Amino acid sequence: MFKLSEGTAIALHAIIYINNKVGLSTVKEISEKFKVSDNHLSKVLQRFVKEGILVSIKGPKGGFEINPEYSDMTFMQVYEIFEGKVEHHKCLFNHGKGHCTNCIMSDFVTNVENEFINYMNKTKISDFTELECKMS
Repeated sequence: MFKLSEGTAIALHAIIYINNKVGLSTVKEISEKFKVSDNHLSKVLQRFVKEGILVSIKGPKGGFEINPEYSDMTFMQVYEIFEGKVEHHKCLFNHGKGHCTNCIMSDFVTNVENEFINYMNKTKISDFTELECKMS
């Protein structure tokens, strides 16, 4: 079954924000927009830099911008950077092979997994031109 950590959620929001912004985006600006930790966001952005997806400009007028080659990347590409490949499971129990011969939820698990994979593969960060999060 797939997992979706807070880091991956931050990554998806941040990369969409940066992709749509004209000019550089700062950690402070993004963390305030999405109400996330500066430290957690910094780690996410550095991971993108390490992968070559973002360019980091140092200094008082610095920030982050997207490498144009990645402006059309899919959600799955982002997901795999932070979570790895989606592991396929046919059962909610994760005890290894041979535990269940006929899982009571295998159809459900397979359908949810397939929906997730299809959505993540077809959805691109460029599909979002406006990203508004209203925090309560």
